[in-house]
Amino acid sequence: MKTNILFIGGAGFIGSNLIKALDKDKYVITVVEPENAFIDRLDCQNVNLYRGSLDDINFIEDVILKQNIEIIIHLVSTLIPGSNYEDYKREYKNVIFPTIELMEICAKKRIRFVYFSSGGTVYGNRNDVLPFEETDPMTPISYYGWSKQMMENSILFMHRTVGLDYLIIRPSNPYGHGQNLYGKQGIVAVAIGKILKDEQIEVWGDGSAVRDYIYVDDLARIFVKLIEGNVHCTTLNIGSGRGYSVNDVLAFLKIVSGKELKIVYQNPRPVDVSNMVLDTKKLKGIVNYDIMPFMDGIRLFYDESIGSKS
Repeated sequence: MKTNILFIGGAGFIGSNLIKALDKDKYVITVVEPENAFIDRLDCQNVNLYRGSLDDINFIEDVILKQNIEIIIHLVSTLIPGSNYEDYKREYKNVIFPTIELMEICAKKRIRFVYFSSGGTVYGNRNDVLPFEETDPMTPISYYGWSKQMMENSILFMHRTVGLDYLIIRPSNPYGHGQNLYGKQGIVAVAIGKILKDEQIEVWGDGSAVRDYIYVDDLARIFVKLIEGNVHCTTLNIGSGRGYSVNDVLAFLKIVSGKELKIVYQNPRPVDVSNMVLDTKKLKGIVNYDIMPFMDGIRLFYDESIGSKS
């Protein structure tokens, strides 16, 4: 008997890679995306695609009933770390509040709710350089991080009050194939895009900000292990457990590309934290996994990007 999974936001960079990693002999996969969403990443994927909006909760409930959904993977967010208050208000109306309604449906129908939060912003800033553990306080400094904290708190509230079966995943900074090279988020992808177009790479601050990076295939494999292991009612960091500065990333890309990079350093943004490395001891106590070395991952991503451009 196959398990029926619904991905809300499954056509994006992370979602499409998660779907690719799932064994189609074990799962029937349904994806909900808005009418105007880019869905090319789902090409050649065996999925049931529905076009509609998360804020149309009756539509979402109809999909759940028609497909006999047992697990929901929530990946929707319209925000990025640089988003402002007006962006946040739209997020609350169109994503956060409808998701709270969706959680009530999941609790009533005994559907497992898996939420992709953000290990990169939900913890906020602090003075030391120790890795963040799942039990550390959430003190975000951006509207993006605040939205993730609000969603997590809502999940825990629904678990306490109506028995929602949940799993909260806090990934670090995923990178790799399928990521938009010409967007505004993800230093590895954006820098590769600038290199391919022979353009300047813009860095906020002096490049010393440290982040934890994970190749998207590794994230997807860990996700599958958690789903197949029926891991639930907990919060988990998923990352490499090791930090690299923005300048490290650019140095690696210089080596991999063999090119002199055009780097422009701008004033730091108040929404960016200085250090973000995830403690993964809890995850390692639940599943066994290997992480691709960062240099190898950057080389693979760059080579694939060169190939897709040619």
